[in-house]
Amino acid sequence: MSNIITIAGQKGGTGKSVTAVNLAASLALFGKKTLLIDCDPQACSTQWCAIRDVDYKGDITLVLSGRAKVSDAIVKTRIMDLDIMPSGFNLFQVALKLAKNSGNEKILRFFLKDVEDDYDYIIIDSPSSYSFLSVSAMTAADWLMVCMSVHQNTIEDFHCLLRMVQYIRTTHNVPLKIAGFLFNRSETKKEIESFIENQNLSDVKELVYNTVIPNDAAIKKAMELKIPVVLHDIKSRAAEAYLRAAEELHFFFKQRGVL
Repeated sequence: MSNIITIAGQKGGTGKSVTAVNLAASLALFGKKTLLIDCDPQACSTQWCAIRDVDYKGDITLVLSGRAKVSDAIVKTRIMDLDIMPSGFNLFQVALKLAKNSGNEKILRFFLKDVEDDYDYIIIDSPSSYSFLSVSAMTAADWLMVCMSVHQNTIEDFHCLLRMVQYIRTTHNVPLKIAGFLFNRSETKKEIESFIENQNLSDVKELVYNTVIPNDAAIKKAMELKIPVVLHDIKSRAAEAYLRAAEELHFFFKQRGVL
């Protein structure tokens, strides 16, 4: 059974989609069979993940609308152990219909049962804010990795996240847990430590990843090329950071005996 992790971010600009793509790619490079699910109508993860076949016929919109099986909506990428379930703009229309019934928030979790034994990791890229798709993406997972930025986030964002986690636990009986906080667009651990102290977040300090994702031009270039940064320049600071983050995440689960 796979570890299902939703990459969460309360605001735009925290590096959520970039992290989803590059973390999934890094896990795959370590030989972990990984499925990336794009649950955002903006489809950034779909654009940046190096899909082999640009004329794919299935995507998450067809799955959630009941017009395709999960297995028919999975597409290979240029990285051997990385697959993706793409997204598209029409996803928001399906989400509007599904949102009329609160019980539909568990629909993605239900569909993933068909493929969860085929992967070591399933990484879900969720939209920012707390829309139906965001809640569905979190409800589908057992773990959250939270993307943060010292320039974007505040303690209020953290409290909102905790309330959402509690809502999902109690409303949908999902044992959702936090797998850590990953800081993007930062340069030093000292910068992050100052942010944690100033925002009175010392209680979560142990959940903050040692890895810091730097503000690296290689990321922007990789996005322009529509590939993960490890395919553009594996020796770049960003690529090395994402590989370390993948190692940290894998060690996190290994320590807890859930691999």
